[in-house]
Amino acid sequence: MTGNCLIAQSGGPTAVINNSLYGIIEESLQSPNIGKVFGARRGVYGLLNQDYIDLSLLSKTQLEMLRMTPGAALGSWRYKLNTREIDIIVAHMQANDIRYFYYIGGNGSMHVAQLIHQAARKKGYDLNVIGVPKTVDNDLTQTDHSPGFGSAAKFLATSILDMSMDIMSSPRSNRITIVETMGRNTGWLAASCALGLKDETGIPMLIYIPESPFSEEKFMHDIRKKYEEHGSALVIVSEGIRNREGKLIAEGSLARDPVGRPQLGGVASYLKELIVKEGSGLSARYILPSIWQRSGMMFSSRVDVEEAYLAGKHACYHARQGINGAMVTIQRSNGTSYSVEYGSVPLTEVAGREKLFPLEWYDADNHFVKNEFLDYLYPLIQGEVSIPMKNGLPAYQHFIS
Repeated sequence: MTGNCLIAQSGGPTAVINNSLYGIIEESLQSPNIGKVFGARRGVYGLLNQDYIDLSLLSKTQLEMLRMTPGAALGSWRYKLNTREIDIIVAHMQANDIRYFYYIGGNGSMHVAQLIHQAARKKGYDLNVIGVPKTVDNDLTQTDHSPGFGSAAKFLATSILDMSMDIMSSPRSNRITIVETMGRNTGWLAASCALGLKDETGIPMLIYIPESPFSEEKFMHDIRKKYEEHGSALVIVSEGIRNREGKLIAEGSLARDPVGRPQLGGVASYLKELIVKEGSGLSARYILPSIWQRSGMMFSSRVDVEEAYLAGKHACYHARQGINGAMVTIQRSNGTSYSVEYGSVPLTEVAGREKLFPLEWYDADNHFVKNEFLDYLYPLIQGEVSIPMKNGLPAYQHFIS
């Protein structure tokens, strides 16, 4: 099938999302079946408003700089589409002879991709739709892991290691340090912080994830005990931790995001006040890595960079093979050394679904992870990248104004 292709990025950016973009552009430019390679500015906004840029016109240097640039170079936009707007998007694609559509995103994005695929089929328009996995939350189903997660995990683990060195400098500081990670419904990132704890530091770490109910009474008991034994503690909390009734901690103070979900963030502040109020003299501080954990390119994983790039290229391979309405998957190969294989799965099997952190990898009594998770994670954070520099600072490449 000949025609033009269109690429869009969606959801929260990652440190390596542009590697998938680069992989698709590189492969599409080499295909005799592809005319122009378009990018949709600001994700859903560009799709809905026919705001495309011609990526075919970019220089080789501009394209190569994408590989070491964090954030979504095309831009993203959170917006809940309705059926009429999906039809408008397909009409825009038809008007521009778009025959290949690649959507880089998480489970919500895969749902939009599925809707576009269905709308095109209903209209009788021959459009090949392929989803490319991306999320620091690592919550996409049907894939061993998602590009973006390994780098975010490496950033957090490195940050925790640095923090522990600082905490060791002031032993028995009478201070509890709380670090709040991303993770609306899953605890993959919070669990990753375990890699940054060195046994020789003697600093206890407690990790709380959304999959395991949170108890304020048990939390205070554990904090007091750790302080009595060690004089300090590191507490890692996922932003989406919930109590036994499924209610978000500090839910009453949360606003709503553009798609109607609680706008998370603030649980660390809430727990700090709880410790100060009920901790019998304990003091606490909280640290918010916030968007830095998903954009920290300096600590990105070489494995993650390469897998994101190859996921983009395999999206094009799948499309050429006639695969349609599917998402690229990454699966570990059996064997003693780490390697992966790229496959595909129908969008219906991933759209709107979440992969929770396995509770069999979590010690709920001691609030820590088990070795099975560390064995899973270590291969994903291996290798470093060389960032191009200009005047002592990273040189990045973005397209949106």
